[in-house]
Amino acid sequence: MSSPPFTGAPPADGSAQAVAIAPTPQVANAADPGMPGETPNLFLLLMVAVLALPLLLVMTLLATVLTRR
Repeated sequence: MSSPPFTGAPPADGSAQAVAIAPTPQVANAADPGMPGETPNLFLLLMVAVLALPLLLVMTLLATVLTRR
């Protein structure tokens, strides 16, 4: 069994001291593949459609009101 990854001397009894834990080395991985490309596009398309419907409705009502005068 190896020693714990603490650095420094053990703290004395009755004193407030900090103990630093040495970080574990990490292996470098390949480039992050990220998320699938279609998910953000689908979400954007749905949001544009939801926001465009009220705009089209208002434009239609305005055109109807303005052309009847």
